[in-house]
Amino acid sequence: MVQFAKDDHVYSDPPPIPLLAFYIRYPNPFARHVLSVDVLSRTINPTTGRIHTTRLVLKRGILPKWASKWLPVAGASGGRGLDAWVLEDSVVEPPPTDGQGEGEASGSGIGRERDEDRDRNRWPRLRYTQGNLNHRKFMHVVEGGEIFAGPNGTTNHHTTAEIRSDFGGKWSSLIRQRIESYGAGKFEVNAETAKKGMLLIMGLIRARQPLPDTAEFYPPPPPGFSDSWTPSQSSTTNRHEDVQQDSKNFARSRRKDGAGDDEGG
Repeated sequence: MVQFAKDDHVYSDPPPIPLLAFYIRYPNPFARHVLSVDVLSRTINPTTGRIHTTRLVLKRGILPKWASKWLPVAGASGGRGLDAWVLEDSVVEPPPTDGQGEGEASGSGIGRERDEDRDRNRWPRLRYTQGNLNHRKFMHVVEGGEIFAGPNGTTNHHTTAEIRSDFGGKWSSLIRQRIESYGAGKFEVNAETAKKGMLLIMGLIRARQPLPDTAEFYPPPPPGFSDSWTPSQSSTTNRHEDVQQDSKNFARSRRKDGAGDDEGG
């Protein structure tokens, strides 16, 4: 049995900021499990203008105790989990140049729909897929995502995941179901955490602040941030102000010598 999961989120910024944040979101305090990111290739199709990027991401996954007994290498790691190599392929599609989406500026319903389509077609669109290269027999997770323009200057981020386990042979269906259910649950949790990282990087971009560095293997969260930090759920204006203020606080803390301790945060 294969588990499926999905997640949808709307950013209050137009696509250029979320698209840029997608490629520079690591490192950030909400992704301390990401150990490295390497760009393997990046090409531009001269005919279509599409930008193709392939990246190799090294992530550390923490397995539950009940799974460690089936994977001795996980138990030997001292509870730190398994390192997974993830291959990410992405394509940025430029706005159409053949007049698609152009419509009459009209007060009718059809005219308004054409205007909205024309506004959305002004922006590029990002599609990506990623999946783990190792430990695939235990759990293979394939994610697909799309970042594209929404109405009124917003950006939609749609993500899907397929979780499959081939562990244990034909007599271990219950084990496989448990592994796949665990993977689906982790996807939902990780999706919420990923949003926080995206919002942080977007706030830094918007405020023209320096991006975070990784000074050590597992850097502590900067003062003022924690795993429970969540953006404001008030109006769009308040969300902008909250994230921008948090971004400024984060950048200010990095400029202080000896401000790496969590005390006082």
